[in-house]
Amino acid sequence: MFHVNNQVRFLDLVDLETRARDGLVDIVNRLESLKRPPVAAEREQLALCKAILAVVYDTQPSGGVAEVCDPLFVATRELLASKSLVNPPLLSEINGQLVFGTLDAGGVNGVNGANGADPEPASITLVALVLGILAVDGATPPPVKVDGGRTVPDDDNVLMNAFTRQFFAAVGEANSYGALAQRTLALLCIEGDPDGRGGEQPGVVTTEFARVMRGLQARKIQADEPQLRRRINEELNTVQNIGGEDAIADLGIDLPNLEDLEDANIVADNVRVMGPMIVAAMFDELKVFQVVDRIVEQFQHGTLPIGPGNAGKLLYRYWRETPNRISEQERKNFAAITLGVPGGDPNTAGNREFNDLWIRFVSSVSSFVRQTEVDSLLRASVPNPINHQQVRKAARDLAGNLSLHGYGMAHYAAREIQSQVKFMIDLLQDPEIRGCYGAKDMWQVIDQVATYDLGGARTSSRYRTLATCGTIITAWLANNVDRVNKATGPLLSIDQIANPDVSSNHKSTVDPTDYDLVNACELWLADTATTDTQIEQFSQPREAPQMTSKPVPIPAMAREMLDGVGDIGAGIGLGAGVPVKAGYGVGTHNGASFYSNRPH
Repeated sequence: MFHVNNQVRFLDLVDLETRARDGLVDIVNRLESLKRPPVAAEREQLALCKAILAVVYDTQPSGGVAEVCDPLFVATRELLASKSLVNPPLLSEINGQLVFGTLDAGGVNGVNGANGADPEPASITLVALVLGILAVDGATPPPVKVDGGRTVPDDDNVLMNAFTRQFFAAVGEANSYGALAQRTLALLCIEGDPDGRGGEQPGVVTTEFARVMRGLQARKIQADEPQLRRRINEELNTVQNIGGEDAIADLGIDLPNLEDLEDANIVADNVRVMGPMIVAAMFDELKVFQVVDRIVEQFQHGTLPIGPGNAGKLLYRYWRETPNRISEQERKNFAAITLGVPGGDPNTAGNREFNDLWIRFVSSVSSFVRQTEVDSLLRASVPNPINHQQVRKAARDLAGNLSLHGYGMAHYAAREIQSQVKFMIDLLQDPEIRGCYGAKDMWQVIDQVATYDLGGARTSSRYRTLATCGTIITAWLANNVDRVNKATGPLLSIDQIANPDVSSNHKSTVDPTDYDLVNACELWLADTATTDTQIEQFSQPREAPQMTSKPVPIPAMAREMLDGVGDIGAGIGLGAGVPVKAGYGVGTHNGASFYSNRPH
């Protein structure tokens, strides 16, 4: 005759308690790290979590027995005590071992083994089976609160009534098994005994216990079954999926977390180099490169009234390094490869999808923030997580595209172009240069030279704003690749957007915050004259274009077919573009961007 070992440990109770404690610690850390004053509900939640943790980690509990915070165990313990279903009452669990006893003025009396009052096998069986049935059925217990130094379920919570019904249904099912349940648990203790029969503290899982009991009942196995141990092992094999002969419907699904695998689909450095390329594209629109070339030409011919000095040294250095500098056509080729700007070599594979993915991400961020503001005023203070995922999808598509087109020589070209841009800024800001043209800043120099010598000037404030916004957006994507790649969790911090805490030495183009990203997206949309209707349309999710994680050589035949298509002019720069078929979106020339939506 087998008996239930009163030292049995229920292993899943340990896991549930650990998760509950870790969850409370995470909440406390999150609320204490807020960069804004917490609201009333957050203050209450923080105080409750701290109170529960104080009781759980109390080294000298008032009752002499350590408290627990797992909502399922706490609610089950309270309901068992309310109807005196086990005697002595269930007090707690320590490392998976159930603790029974009574509380009196002197503390705890009759705890497992104390004063010779061990729990009855029926009590251990009932508690373990009820907990297992509730866990298998997915019962949702009410949250935990603290009352009199003990953790108790929140009776006022709406979940309490439904859980109470599930609890008594589980008690009824457990009692219906009769003596079979005790014998099954006794044999499971033997099967889970790491020291062999008669060892101390065997391990059992309550959910496996519940599933085995249901399997035995379905097969109409009785307590007097001669081969009960064999039948229990058969059910245990089914539950644990041992042998691989189970029916497909009985197999559990426990796939590895794909998010934990190494993901090199998006390379942060490849994304970051796109910032200088966007600045160069905007400078090309402003004719800055041509302006500097024209000034150097005038200096070379002696028509610029500049003598020996810093300005002359800069101009001479720029002229002398001309053979080693990236030419205009090479710069356009790199712009076509990375950003899809028209004007590059037709034999190069341009980034045809960039402009569509860019405007979709910018519009998604803008739409998300606007919807959040509406939610805070009319509906809820917490934004719909679906909106986060729509922005994440747009961010992942854009970052993947930038990463794919950032391989090869683009790294070095971007750095050289960045150095050239900085040199041109220093040159155009020189007081002698500005004095020659009667200008107060470099932008007036650019406007004057472009107007007189290059066929007309552009609105400099617009393009330099777009250049700054493009740098901020690409820097944010590069700095937050891990956040973009995650399948869950918020992508943008509403607290940081609504209450920005920016230091005086913060540089938004290098380490942009979520607040900087939102501002950059809104400025981009405003300066490109994108209407609210277009923003709403572009923010809608679309299937991502076909992209590989790294460049893959295209067969010669396929390359010839692509070359025959030609340049469609759908880049970040100006281009005539091609007519857009009805039903595939909107084609609009907004000065700095040509939006062309094509089916992917």
